[in-house]
Amino acid sequence: MMIPISTWVNRAKAEQAFLMVAFCVILFDWLNGVLWYTFGSSFGLAAAVKGILLFGIILLGLPHCRRDFYAPLGLMVLMLLGPVYVSLMSDLPLPWQDVQLVAKAGAFLLALAFFSARAKQDPEAYIRWVNRFVLTSYMVLVVNVLFGLAGFGGTAYQPMDEVAQRFLGIKGFFISTNELSALLLVLTCWLLILTWQYKRWCYPLVSFTSLTMAALMLTKTGLFGTLLLIVLIPLLLTPRHFYRRHWRVCMLLLGCGLALMLGVLMNLTALLQWVGIYDKLQFAYQQRGIAGIILSSRDYYLQRNFTAVAEYYPEWLQLFGVGQGGVQLLLKKYFIEIDLFDFLLFYGLAGVLLYVLTFWRLLLTALSRLALTPVAAPVLLLNTLLLFVSLFAGHVLTSGMLWLPWALINGAVVAHHAYRLSVMAPVKRVAKDVTDERPA
Repeated sequence: MMIPISTWVNRAKAEQAFLMVAFCVILFDWLNGVLWYTFGSSFGLAAAVKGILLFGIILLGLPHCRRDFYAPLGLMVLMLLGPVYVSLMSDLPLPWQDVQLVAKAGAFLLALAFFSARAKQDPEAYIRWVNRFVLTSYMVLVVNVLFGLAGFGGTAYQPMDEVAQRFLGIKGFFISTNELSALLLVLTCWLLILTWQYKRWCYPLVSFTSLTMAALMLTKTGLFGTLLLIVLIPLLLTPRHFYRRHWRVCMLLLGCGLALMLGVLMNLTALLQWVGIYDKLQFAYQQRGIAGIILSSRDYYLQRNFTAVAEYYPEWLQLFGVGQGGVQLLLKKYFIEIDLFDFLLFYGLAGVLLYVLTFWRLLLTALSRLALTPVAAPVLLLNTLLLFVSLFAGHVLTSGMLWLPWALINGAVVAHHAYRLSVMAPVKRVAKDVTDERPA
């Protein structure tokens, strides 16, 4: 069957328009916050842009990624059965907030499949595009921090009567600080990879800038996650033979690092007071101990929310989930802010399956390419770090700001792998031809 040329032309134009919108997605998130803080409403700007992008991914990706789309789309439909049932039985409005959250949760797998397929088609062009996207998005974050320092936008935390904290952190014109800190990890990871490989003199600059932004946001995720990336990415990108050849220098550096860590721990109180987060952490420790610092009282909401749902709804309905509206009927704070348990509470077994499938494909994407591309190890570190963040702090799979950049970075691992295979293939072919030409 012949496909008309006009169809291919229209498809090419649609893909070009889609990539232009995707390139500016973080800018749209920032403008969304500008509208919110200026007029009190964002007029649905970010939601409309993300809806267009998700529709474009499904429409443009169906010819190439149909099989990879079946599982996430099927699970997304199953996740909505419980919330729709609860809304009909309780005279609640249709669960549009659940539709949005399910779209955010499933969008990552759809985007990962779409961009991975695109990365295999033209690896070099894809890598160039991702590099420009990350650099541009990072500059949006830098400009946003400058606006925040100038007093525009919002603070990272609200004032607490129990805590006399002078500095409440800044988030500029972005709406969610937790989502912003996770986005900072994704963009910082890729920029650190690029600068260490190609512009090593820029590595300290990117490190200092990211640490400064994380410190200003006052989130544990941003601060400790950025610090881990800065320390571990050079170690992961250094070839193994370097360690064997210079093991004495490595041991000396390791000793210096341990001494520095010991010095930080000995002066941790003064450091946290200087950053401005000490009072808040001390209050959390007094209330709930170490768990209060690590989980920020999420363990309390976990127990309370599951108990309330178990007492009010039958067990069979809990297997399908009761949706955000179903929990909101019982409790004012209905989010636990731990992704896995939020999905279990809202969407039952289908939500848990989507969570597991997401991180399974994520970790497999990087693990299966560790031997052939050096960028796989740092991205695997990033994916593992965000897995732990989702289990302790949330705002990862429930984030509307994270799924597209995160999918692009993992797609870049696929592109690097495909590029190396394309470079190695002619060499292997020549070697085989030489071997075949040798006399028996």
